[in-house]
Amino acid sequence: MKIPKIALVGQPNAGKSTVFNVLSDIKTASSNFSGTSVEITESDINIRGATFHIVDLPGVYSLNPGDEAERVTMAYLINEDVDLIINVVDASLLSRSLELTVELIEFGIPMVIALNMWDEADRKGLKIYPQKLENALNIPVVTTSALYGKGVKNLVDKCYEVFTSGGVKPGRIEYTSHVEQNVAKLEEILSKIESPAGMKGNGSLRFYAIKAIENPELVPEEMMKLISKELQAVQTQLTELHRKDGFETISYERHHISMKLAEEISHFINRKDVPFRERVDRFFLHPILGYFPLFCFFLVFFVVIYFTGNFLSKIINIPLEKLPPLYGGLKNSSPFLWFTVDGIFQGFSGAIGIVLPYFLPLIFLTAIFEDTGYLARIAYLMDGFMHKMGLHGKSVAPFILGFGCSVPALYGTRIIENKRDRILTALLIPFIPCSARTTVIFALAIAFTGPLWALFVYFVAAVAAAVAGKLLSVFMGKPTGLILEIPDLKVPSPRVSFSKSWLRVKDFLKFALPFLIVGSIVMGWLEYAAVNDIVNQVFAPVLSGILGLPEALGSTLIFGFFRKELIIVMATSAMGVSSVSELPLTPEQVVVFLIFVTLYFPCFATFIVMLKEFGKKIVLLSIILSISFALLAAFIIKSLLM
Repeated sequence: MKIPKIALVGQPNAGKSTVFNVLSDIKTASSNFSGTSVEITESDINIRGATFHIVDLPGVYSLNPGDEAERVTMAYLINEDVDLIINVVDASLLSRSLELTVELIEFGIPMVIALNMWDEADRKGLKIYPQKLENALNIPVVTTSALYGKGVKNLVDKCYEVFTSGGVKPGRIEYTSHVEQNVAKLEEILSKIESPAGMKGNGSLRFYAIKAIENPELVPEEMMKLISKELQAVQTQLTELHRKDGFETISYERHHISMKLAEEISHFINRKDVPFRERVDRFFLHPILGYFPLFCFFLVFFVVIYFTGNFLSKIINIPLEKLPPLYGGLKNSSPFLWFTVDGIFQGFSGAIGIVLPYFLPLIFLTAIFEDTGYLARIAYLMDGFMHKMGLHGKSVAPFILGFGCSVPALYGTRIIENKRDRILTALLIPFIPCSARTTVIFALAIAFTGPLWALFVYFVAAVAAAVAGKLLSVFMGKPTGLILEIPDLKVPSPRVSFSKSWLRVKDFLKFALPFLIVGSIVMGWLEYAAVNDIVNQVFAPVLSGILGLPEALGSTLIFGFFRKELIIVMATSAMGVSSVSELPLTPEQVVVFLIFVTLYFPCFATFIVMLKEFGKKIVLLSIILSISFALLAAFIIKSLLM
């Protein structure tokens, strides 16, 4: 039996994903849409004993694709078997949001409108009459505040009613008479197609007649052949009447309809005082004063992560430290088995005892700030600085994730619509010191140089990222202007933030943990085979010849490729000492070594994710870039200090 499919469609920041999360209780499966890097999220839900499949499609401003995300949504609606559309509308930005609604009505699939952010509209003094909108469009309308779970039950019930009643198609919205006459001519010609469904997939004939005037590239070639002569006459007539081309004419019509509709179903109530949240928002976005809360944000962000991570790490490592003695006897009786078991343990303990304690507070804080809308304000404030690196403010969010782990940071680049900016951001993420590299930095810096030198390593990494971004921009071109949606400030939902964090933890454990364990096993086998001397000889020209470091550290670079924090363990083993503080290194050598380790390609898991997301050429470029900058930066610092 076919499971009905519901697609959530809405403009960016309308709260569409929040509606989806509440509907699905965040029990989701995410995957890339075929042939793209854009992710769609799907889930099965139960409504009154019946199963429905819901799909969260990327946010779009219109069905005229301008980026990869909009192309995915358009392709999905046309080619997939969608039974119902839930059009999530930002009630606080009613007029602009209804432009997409008008276009979806033209598409012709049964629809339910979710007037989301109802509380925000009320806060702004916007009084809306949902029944008037429902009568005007012949579409069921439900008011929701999905962030707090309000109205979602009514939305589910309304969807069920639509299905059980056989589905009600939206009413017909007519344009200005002369535009409508031309649309009708094209629609009449298209109606002569014997099997239109097989030719064009989903979408009404009216939708394709309007698209032929507005954006002919989206109309199937077979249709264009039928209407090409009449279409040319239509476009000529519209150009003479409006002094605008077809695209502008249709856009104007939709804008006029949505404005008129918004005026008919809503009005503003005078407010005596500016609401507190608006006053706070003006402070956050102030071109000068806004940097004070920005500084506080980063301070709180890293202080909470540092202390929470240290606390969790100590607790988790208490039981982990009791495990090695349990298999310690194998080292003499069965060395190969001991190296294998120890590799499994080191991989597991590294992920659970070192990376995860810092990763947990990072992703939770990120989820909290995502829900508040403050991350968009950071992107806005940082846009000028990021432009100097050849990027946009939107790259800030993946960079913040990179301080926890490069793997989710690479996935985080999916929020960047422009392919050029997404690739450049991915190439710079390996320069961000992740939690594993932070472990190495602090362990060596505290033992030899002090915390100020640890900050110096971070400073060098930031400079290297900025220079690399500027250099790449020379070959990749300049960034285009930033179009950034600034959502309203909201009080975050702890439940939603916890749920989002749990999903990211599951993804991390599912993907990264196996690679860490396999990498540690391979490392153990290499050590068992005593290939360390060979590896040291290979790296000797670089380490001792260029950087002035002991040859014995060469093998740590190979093992560090699998897991950066193992560099500490392998360094003590390779140089025959029992603790980090006993390493025969000068403070200057430690600083040089830390800079090289921080900048050269992060880890095997990052390598795999970048290969999956961006392909072989980008991975190769990233390897060359990171190793080159690691060598150059370490050599410059060595020349200054040693």
